[in-house]
Amino acid sequence: MVRVAYLRGRPEGYWLHNAYAQAIGAEFRYIDEAARWHDLALPAWRRYWRWAVNAWSFPWRQYDALLIEGPHIWPPLAAKAYHKVVWSLVDEQTLYFLYSGFFSRSSAWALRTALRSYRGLFVMGRMLARLAQEVLGPQTPPLYVGFNGVHTDRLEVLLRVRPSLEQPVILLIAHGPDGWRSHYKGMDIFFDTLVRVKARLPRIRALVVGEWSLKAQQQLYAQFPGAPVEFVGRRSDIEALLSEASLYLHLARGEAWGVAVLEAMAAGVPAIVSEWTGAAEVVAQVWPEGVVPLAPAEAAERVLSYFSLPVAERHRLGEQSRTLIQQRYTHRHAIQHFQALFVEACRREGWAVELPLIAEG
Repeated sequence: MVRVAYLRGRPEGYWLHNAYAQAIGAEFRYIDEAARWHDLALPAWRRYWRWAVNAWSFPWRQYDALLIEGPHIWPPLAAKAYHKVVWSLVDEQTLYFLYSGFFSRSSAWALRTALRSYRGLFVMGRMLARLAQEVLGPQTPPLYVGFNGVHTDRLEVLLRVRPSLEQPVILLIAHGPDGWRSHYKGMDIFFDTLVRVKARLPRIRALVVGEWSLKAQQQLYAQFPGAPVEFVGRRSDIEALLSEASLYLHLARGEAWGVAVLEAMAAGVPAIVSEWTGAAEVVAQVWPEGVVPLAPAEAAERVLSYFSLPVAERHRLGEQSRTLIQQRYTHRHAIQHFQALFVEACRREGWAVELPLIAEG
C-alpha cells in the first residue's frame, strides 16, 4: 500500500472529506501539528512562521504522499525538497474567489503558485474543475473530478418527508455568521430576489436556517426593506421545515458543492440554485431551468415561473429530485468514486494500488 497522510483542518475537518481519507487508508494528521495556527487569529508574520515550522517538522519520510484538505500553501512547496507527492482536496470557495478577484494581488499569487505546485487536485464537481482550468491556465495540475453525497442515515430520514409544495414558502440552509460568508452564500442576491418576487407574489415567505449575527441580519434588512425573509437560527427540525417548504433557493457565489441542496432534493423539495453553486450539475439533471445566473431579476423570474406551475408538476419535479439523489448522490456513491479517482492518481505516479470498496448503499 501507498503510505498516505491526510492533513485536515481544525477542529476536525469536514465529515465527508474525512470519509474520503479513511476510504483510501490515509493516516489522519492536522495541518498544523507542530505549530498551531489554523483556528487561531494570528498576525501574518506569525502565521507564516508557523507554516515554516510545520514544513520543517513534518515527518516526511514516514509517507509516500500527502492529501491536504484544502489548497494550503506550505505543503506542496515544502514537499519539493523531500520529493514527495502532495495532492489537494479542493472543496471550498478558493478557486471561485481567485476567479472573481476577491483576494489581494499577493494572496492570489501565493495561492496560484501553491495550487500549481500540487501533483493533482481532487475537485468536487465540474464547476470547480472549470474554475481550476480558468485560474491556473496551462499549468493546471491533473484534475480528479468527484462529487459529494448525502449520508445514508440522513437520506433515510429525508426520504420520509412529504412536502405539500402548495404554499409559496422558500427555504435556504446557510451558515454565516457574517462578513465574507454573507458574500459567499449570496445573501444579498437572495434578499434582492425575494423583494422582487414579493412585488408580484405578496404571499411569499422565506426561511433561512443557520447561524447569522444580528449585525448581518440588520444590514440585509436595511439594504432590502420589506424582504419577506425570516432568520430562524440553527434548527434540529430540518425535516419539519422541509415539509413546509415548496422550493429550496440557493444563490451562492462559488459554493463548492452544497450538500444542503441535495438534502432538500432528497426530501422532495425542488431546488433553484445559482450557476456558481457546485450542486447545479445535479439540479440541472432534473430541471435545467433551476440553474440561474447571479442576477436577482432573472432569479426572481425563475422563482415566479416555478410557482406558476401546477402543484402536480412541482411534485413531479420533487419526486424526480428525490429519485436522482437516492440513486446517484449518496455518500457511499461519492466515496466509491473518490476511491476510483485515488487509484487513478496513484497509477499516474507509477503506483499499483488496490482498495477494498465500501459496500453499496
